[in-house]
Amino acid sequence: MGQSHLNEPAIAAAFAKLVAFAPGFAGAVFSLAFVEKLTRRGRVVAVMAGLLSAMFIAPAICAICDLFWPGDLHGSITKAIQFLTGLCAMGCLPKLLGWLEKLAGDPLSLLKVKVGPA
Repeated sequence: MGQSHLNEPAIAAAFAKLVAFAPGFAGAVFSLAFVEKLTRRGRVVAVMAGLLSAMFIAPAICAICDLFWPGDLHGSITKAIQFLTGLCAMGCLPKLLGWLEKLAGDPLSLLKVKVGPA
């Protein structure tokens, strides 16, 4: 019984971190409205890709924005960047999966070097 009270702050902190990326998750789920032919597993992968892009790419975009507009970005701008990153991840996902499939078929294609005239 005493152990459950020790885990509550950790669970609350983890939940607070996840809630911070809710706009990215919403963007990823909203992007599913534009896709017609996806399996259930494909939809889960698409939402996870949108969420992960909002978690890792959106902070980088915010850092780049900070170079041009110094100071803290307004919270609504950060949330909009997360939403748009989650939304746009679906557009990049098919091309990325196609590239990974091609790479899996011929992993040495990254190392090919042409010598002489093309």
